[in-house]
Amino acid sequence: MRPRTMWPLVVAAYRGLPAFQRERVREMGFGSILEIEPFFVDPPLIQVIRDRWDRVSRSFLFPWGHMVPSLEDVARITGLRVDGEAVTGVTYADYTDLTQRLLGLEPFGQDDHERRMVGRVALLQSLGLAGARQKADELLPAFVERAAGFARATYGQDAEDIVRADRDLRRFLVFFFGKMLFTTKGDDIHCRFLELLDDLTRVGRYAWGAALLAHTFADLSTGTGRETTVGGFAPFLQVWSYYYLPLGRATEVDPTAVPLARRWLPLVSTATYAFQLDVLRRHVRDFPALLSWVVSGRGLFRRDIWVHCLNEIEPLRLRLAARTLGLHQRWIDEAEPRGISRKTCGKAKTVDWRTRFPEQFSDWHRGGQVVTSDATDSTAYLQRYQEEYSLRDFMRPERDGRDTFIGQLEGQLAATTAQLAEARAALEILRAAQGAGVQAEVVGASSSRGPAVAAEVSSCHAPTRNIGARRQLQEKLLILNPEEQWIQVEGNFSAFDLNAGKIARIDHVHGCAHGGKGVSQEVLVTRDMNKDKLGEQLGVGRSMFLVRLELGISSAVLGEHLAGD
Repeated sequence: MRPRTMWPLVVAAYRGLPAFQRERVREMGFGSILEIEPFFVDPPLIQVIRDRWDRVSRSFLFPWGHMVPSLEDVARITGLRVDGEAVTGVTYADYTDLTQRLLGLEPFGQDDHERRMVGRVALLQSLGLAGARQKADELLPAFVERAAGFARATYGQDAEDIVRADRDLRRFLVFFFGKMLFTTKGDDIHCRFLELLDDLTRVGRYAWGAALLAHTFADLSTGTGRETTVGGFAPFLQVWSYYYLPLGRATEVDPTAVPLARRWLPLVSTATYAFQLDVLRRHVRDFPALLSWVVSGRGLFRRDIWVHCLNEIEPLRLRLAARTLGLHQRWIDEAEPRGISRKTCGKAKTVDWRTRFPEQFSDWHRGGQVVTSDATDSTAYLQRYQEEYSLRDFMRPERDGRDTFIGQLEGQLAATTAQLAEARAALEILRAAQGAGVQAEVVGASSSRGPAVAAEVSSCHAPTRNIGARRQLQEKLLILNPEEQWIQVEGNFSAFDLNAGKIARIDHVHGCAHGGKGVSQEVLVTRDMNKDKLGEQLGVGRSMFLVRLELGISSAVLGEHLAGD
């Protein structure tokens, strides 16, 4: 996942501006973000976050619930203004007049009737940065300073030359928008913001931070999912994850710096891209000083609202992430609420997005809708969330682990089924032996071994008579239905007796204790036997017990009493 932002060159173009031009940029509200020192953009981290975007809810789906960046996040991280006039207006199919008049450049497009783009190379040449390349052994700060020198030599230095100064500034702003704030997956730069740059005194009145959020949502919601590039200002999502998903991908080097993006130094890993993706995905599964624009934008921080970026109009649905606002969450059944991201097409070559979508435009000026919650807890929401999204691939355990786990479950089920069938068969044999008075040769026992099995079972206090035959039957009774009268449990003698003693209707316990050298001993444990002494005699800690119950007490009742063993 390769970000399309040309952040270092944009910052170099800004630093190359004369002092009076930089002051104009700061007055527009762009000084804070342009004065952030460019840092390493983390493609694996951005990829992992992007993979969890849900186009329907317009939010990220994490194992613990919905999450979405808010206007407050934009204001704090970037320092951009999030209140003011919506970044909307008119887009055109042909920007020839505007580009020639405002930039002194020629646009191009798919055909002669659609001229919407300005070439990246042509724009870089107008800024003096066409040949700027970072050298292999050159550190990023040194490259930015060297490139700034190229731009400085190109700009007009005379503040009195208003025509050239405005043209230089517009060229810079188009480059700033196209290759930093609102990058697209293409190489060239759209001219859609030119109309808003006609009157430079109005540029600072717009909510550019909200436009950044709209463009980010629109970029996340487009494409097939197999793109190798990402649009928008990728470092915004990167820094957002540092605060909400602390995955160890950066170090906070200046806790007091504002905007918040200035506080972090990303870690550069030499591990392969695939390895980093694997580690980050596993970590996500297992986890869980104010700027002026922050103060003025507080009224929009906890609201559902449509955010605008000309032809990109996106819903910010904080009600889906009320838990991140400290509120209880209730489930909201969403119809498929898509964002509005349309190109100028057909016969209508000029589109005024304020009149095309007046409801969304009015919603911005009304300030959206405050997010509230009448839920008493979030239990119902979490249950529905699991039902709705648990089958998504990234919500499940890793494939290898899942296959192993399923294999283990299937093996246990097969073993339990076999044991149950064997136990039922043994029970039928035992019942037949009791009813017919057959001899103890049932289940392979020889008739020469002694009295009938029925006598063995009915005479609970005669363990010396043909214990081998009885044991051969009893050891097959592993797991029986609740109505059966036999149950096998595993546990420590003393602990077993402590619990068994609470059940008045236990006749006796027949145990087969296995010693450390493989020596087996058969014992008949009665309630009045000294269990400590028995343990010393056996010298073992774990044993298998067969418990005979009187009629009227089920194995389920016994299991409840012995659950701790």
